[in-house]
Amino acid sequence: MAQKFVLGTPLYRQEQDWKARGILLSRQTMSNWLVACSERYVKPLLAVMHQQLVEQPVLHADETPLQVLHEPGKAPQSKSYMWLYRTGACSRHPLVLFDDQPDRKGQHPRDYLAGFQGYLQTDGYSGYNQFPPGITRGGCWAHAWRTFEEALQAQPPKRRKSSPAAEGKRFCDRLFGIKADLKALDPDT
Repeated sequence: MAQKFVLGTPLYRQEQDWKARGILLSRQTMSNWLVACSERYVKPLLAVMHQQLVEQPVLHADETPLQVLHEPGKAPQSKSYMWLYRTGACSRHPLVLFDDQPDRKGQHPRDYLAGFQGYLQTDGYSGYNQFPPGITRGGCWAHAWRTFEEALQAQPPKRRKSSPAAEGKRFCDRLFGIKADLKALDPDT
């Protein structure tokens, strides 16, 4: 498993390597071992981690497109999505979990975070608007800063310093400074 998933060595190359060492071990056997280990050990571990994730008071979520070459019912060029969920910075037991899905529907984070109650920080994607009561959604100031920066660059050079976009960017910069100061503090004090 480590050779395949950590070192990126495909099973056919592992099969060749074992054969060169005098051990006949087929990639089908190794594949069966991978499936058995994931069913017996990885899935139960992920279930416990997922339960711990949704019990946290603060979570972050984001999604990114990826290409899956042999996804049933989809062309190889089509997009699938990897959803990321992580605990807040002050969590005593940090967790980062991934959930791959065939599309970007907002139903996926709603289903994945079923049972969660607390603060959820996301970007501005409207798919995150479908959460039930009990979840307070917070925005991302880095995304706001980038929007102000883009608006600032669209301004004529003479108006940049006094524009509302410059004021918004300065506000974000002040928040980032406060965040840097607070990061050194113990969350329990």
